[in-house]
Order: sequence, then structure tokens, then C-alpha cells
Amino acid sequence: TAAPAAGKRPRKKIAAIVTHYTHNSHADVFASRMFQTHTLDGKGERPDLELVSLFMDQYPKDDVGQRLARENDFKLCSTIAEALTLGRRDLAVDGVLLIGEHGLYPLSPTGQIMYPRRRFFEETVAVFRKSGRSVPVFNDKHLAWNWADAKWMYDASRELGFAMMAGSSIPITWR
Repeated sequence: TAAPAAGKRPRKKIAAIVTHYTHNSHADVFASRMFQTHTLDGKGERPDLELVSLFMDQYPKDDVGQRLARENDFKLCSTIAEALTLGRRDLAVDGVLLIGEHGLYPLSPTGQIMYPRRRFFEETVAVFRKSGRSVPVFNDKHLAWNWADAKWMYDASRELGFAMMAGSSIPITWR
């Protein structure tokens, strides 16, 4: 990454941890804006964020994440820890984007898809603990498919003192 111009802040390094990355998936709607601009065509405003690493839990046949990593020079990682440390010993990013949406996962007894949001969060927190520092985490959608996992995630963020936000991709879709 080139040094920022005089008076400009450096772009924040972001790790994306996703269930899968296909065209128009939640990963695409969020993460692609970091390298394709807000309009997804290279012509719009560029955020002060740089996608530096990507972990994908599943690779469907229509995956685009691998190609986008090659074309846009961000690291495709085989573990969440590698995505957060960039293969080094300690945390090496300024923020974490967790997207547990889409993919083939089991159903709960009440019929909810049991996306691995807590697992993603737990592995992220493990890196924070090992590194002795944490960074903000954005969780796409709600925190978890059950109250106990959501509460655990909230409590972990409070314990370690990092900013945590959850929300929808709708505000950044095409208008």
C-alpha cells in the first residue's frame, strides 16, 4: 500500500471473514466497495478502508472471492487467524468485517439457518486475546441465531473493550 498523500489519513486495513463470496452476496455488497468504490464500478467514492485479507468458510461453484483476491491484491487466507494477522504473530488489521450470511449450514430446531457467526467471532476474539489488543468489529445482520451466542458475543466485546456493531447491508446497496 502506498503512503498517503500529505494531509490524507492512511486507509484502515480491514479483514473480511465471510461464509462465502458470490456475485451480489452480502460479502460482495460490503467488501467489494473497498476496492471497486461505492458504485462497484471504480468510478464512485472510495472509502478510507482497504480490504487486505479474506477468509471464506465455503467455496460454492459460483465463487468470485478467489478471483477478486487475485485481481485486487488482497490475501486469501485459509484461517480466520491468518486473515487477522496477515500470517504474522499478532493482529495486523484495523478492523474486522464478519459476514455470516449465505451458504450451506444446518437448521436449528426452530428452522433458523445456523450461520457460524459465533464461531467467526470466537476465532476473532482469540486473536485479540493472543495479541493483547483488539479492533472494531462489524457483524453483518444480527449477531447470532440464538440468544446465548449473541449474549456471549456482546459480553466478549465489553470484556475486551472493542467497538462492535451489527447491521444490514441494505443501506449500502444500489439506490
